[in-house]
Amino acid sequence: MNISVQNNRTGKSLRETLRRWIWVVTFAMAFAWVESSVVVYLREIYFDGSFHFPIIVTWENGKHVLDHLMRIELGREAATVLMLAAVGCAAGKNGWQKFSFFMVAFGIWDIFYYIWLQAMISWPESLMTWDLLFFIPLPWVGPVITPVLIALAMTTAGSFIIYYDEKGLEIRFHWYDWTIVLGCGLLMIVAFCWDWKNIIRLPGNVPHTGIPNPFAWWLYLPAYIFSIVYFAIRFRQIIIANRRRQ
Repeated sequence: MNISVQNNRTGKSLRETLRRWIWVVTFAMAFAWVESSVVVYLREIYFDGSFHFPIIVTWENGKHVLDHLMRIELGREAATVLMLAAVGCAAGKNGWQKFSFFMVAFGIWDIFYYIWLQAMISWPESLMTWDLLFFIPLPWVGPVITPVLIALAMTTAGSFIIYYDEKGLEIRFHWYDWTIVLGCGLLMIVAFCWDWKNIIRLPGNVPHTGIPNPFAWWLYLPAYIFSIVYFAIRFRQIIIANRRRQ
C-alpha cells in the first residue's frame, strides 16, 4: 500500500514537472522567434540584410569606435541570458532544477533561433555556415553547428537532471566536477573567440581581412567530447550510488 501511494505521488510529480518542462520549452521557442526577428532587423539596418563577413567595424587613431547603439545591443544580449535564467528560476523547485530548466530554456532557444531564421530568410545555408554568436566581451564566431551541438547537450543534460531529481535522486557534484565541466566550457568559449583580432580587424602590422579563418576545432572538439563523456560517466555513478543506498 505504501509503495502504491509512493508510486502515485511520484507519477503525479513527474507529470507536473513535465508540464513545467513543456511550458519552459514553449517559452524558449517563442522567445527564439523574437530573437530571430530582432537579428533580421539588425542585419537590415547595419549589414544590408547580409549575414556574411566581414562585419562592419570602425577604427579611429587606433581605437575601436563603438556605434552609439552598440551599448544597447550588448545590454540586449545580457538581458537575453538573464530572461532565460529567470524562467529557469521560476520553473525549478530547487537549485538543481532551476539551473537545469535554465539549460533547457537556453538550449531550445538557441536551436530554434536558427530554425526560425531558416524559416524567415532561408539562412543559414548549412550547419557549417559561419555566424557571429555574441559580442561579449569579444566577438564569438563559429560554424552554426558548434552552438547547436552545445545547445543539444545543455537541453539533454538539463532534462536528465530534472527527471532524476524529481524521482528523488540525490545529485551531488564535487568541486572538481564543476572545475572540469566549466573548464571545458571555457575552452569552447576560447575556441569561439580565437580569431577575434581578425574578426574586428585589429590595426597593426598583421593585415586582417575580417573573414573567419578555419575554426579552432582542435580546441573545441576535445573540450566538447570530454565534457559530454565526463558528465555521462559521473551521472551514471550518481545513479548507481543512489540505487545502492535504497
